[in-house]
Amino acid sequence: MLDVVCDEDKKSEKIALIGSCFFFGTFSGSFVLPQLSDIYGRKPLFLVGVVLYIISVLGMYFSTNLYVLYALLVLGGIAETGRYYVAYVYAIEIMPKRVQNMAGLYIFMVFSISKVFVCLYFWLSKGKEWKTCAYAALILATYSLIFTTIYLPESPRFLVG
Repeated sequence: MLDVVCDEDKKSEKIALIGSCFFFGTFSGSFVLPQLSDIYGRKPLFLVGVVLYIISVLGMYFSTNLYVLYALLVLGGIAETGRYYVAYVYAIEIMPKRVQNMAGLYIFMVFSISKVFVCLYFWLSKGKEWKTCAYAALILATYSLIFTTIYLPESPRFLVG
């Protein structure tokens, strides 16, 4: 990915900005994509989030510029609001009423357990190779994009409202 060579005194600031960019994108996207999903539908905005996510991961994979990395992380944060927050509402609205609470709980549990496994992977692996996770993320995002486009309908609650 990116081999960042920084002045020693500014290195920690540049590294901190890498982590902050994603959360800035998530914060900014929280004002846009969920609101647009109320206007245009859950499915289209979920698909927008997945496409933005695929673009950001592919861009990070090939990026060699620190400022491009910052921009891609902001884009990835924006994508998170469509790919996860809008998707959560979309998934719950598609579920039958009697299973919505449990489905919501299971979604959060799977998401949390997945995060723990990613952390364990990096903690225990010797190479600390992030590209393996990027491959898996791209495969799952592409599958999600194709599956949702072909098989899943728009949220019934959005269509009624």
